[in-house]
Amino acid sequence: MAKDSQIKQTKKLFEDWTNLKKVAKETQKEISPLVQSETQKNNNQIAKLEEDLKVYTQDLKKRDFYKYECGRENALTKLDLVYSEINDLNVKIGNFGYTAEKFGNPQLIENCHKQVDAIKNEIGNMKVLWDHISMCQKIFAGYMANTWDKTEPFEMEDEVKKLMKTLKDMKVDKRANAYIGILEDIKKWLVFLPLIAELRDPAMRERHWNAIKIKVKTNFVVDSKLVLSEIYNLNLGDYKEDVEEITDQARQEAKMEKTLVKLNEIWKEIKFEFTQHKQTDVQLIRLSDENFDILEENTNQASSMQSSRYIATFEAEVE
Repeated sequence: MAKDSQIKQTKKLFEDWTNLKKVAKETQKEISPLVQSETQKNNNQIAKLEEDLKVYTQDLKKRDFYKYECGRENALTKLDLVYSEINDLNVKIGNFGYTAEKFGNPQLIENCHKQVDAIKNEIGNMKVLWDHISMCQKIFAGYMANTWDKTEPFEMEDEVKKLMKTLKDMKVDKRANAYIGILEDIKKWLVFLPLIAELRDPAMRERHWNAIKIKVKTNFVVDSKLVLSEIYNLNLGDYKEDVEEITDQARQEAKMEKTLVKLNEIWKEIKFEFTQHKQTDVQLIRLSDENFDILEENTNQASSMQSSRYIATFEAEVE
């Protein structure tokens, strides 16, 4: 009896299973248009989201945090708002992705994920850029406050070159106004600091500084109270060739000055010899062979100075 009961139950289960498959097949056929409609609707929504993300990405480039004048703190605040917007986008992507997976097309949402990841990378790169901008600006502000006698142009130039390298190595949109802005500031310092090194040369005298003042049409006092910002604001980059000409003159004149001092010292010590000419009262003047060689060498030095384009200051003494 137990065996007959089991056989009956098995037959009943088989019949139920057969009927269930039949119902499922009929139901599938019945809801097929609805499934296709919902699938197409979801696909269209995903396609539209992709287009919306493209437009969103393009519109991001127009926002204030891409502009140099925005400033770091303001830029970071605005960048944080983008993350909130990204969260909203992720909710949409999650909903459409869930439906796509249920309808057997999970790959349709992958491009949206890639677009959002690209946006996140871009925003992250902009944060790194603004951190670098802030660091550069703080360093430059420190330079500006330096007094003239404490300014170390060669060390400063090395530091600015490192800032430039770090900037150029960044994976950020190099067409962004913020990038171009800090790039231009760094370039100005890389022009300015070599000129400062020229002006800090010990060969610079008051007459040379006066020539600089005339060129820049500004009067200032070069002393321990002079701060670098005063020189920076002269826009020396606009007078680069003039500054280099004046500082070159200072160095050449310093060499002449040193040579003249040396010549004067030499000829203070050299003595002429006098001998009687035959049986006359005439005295002949002569130099020793060693001193004559010195005379020849010094005469050549004087001739060389005479041909210098910067002879004017020492012309009388050289003559």
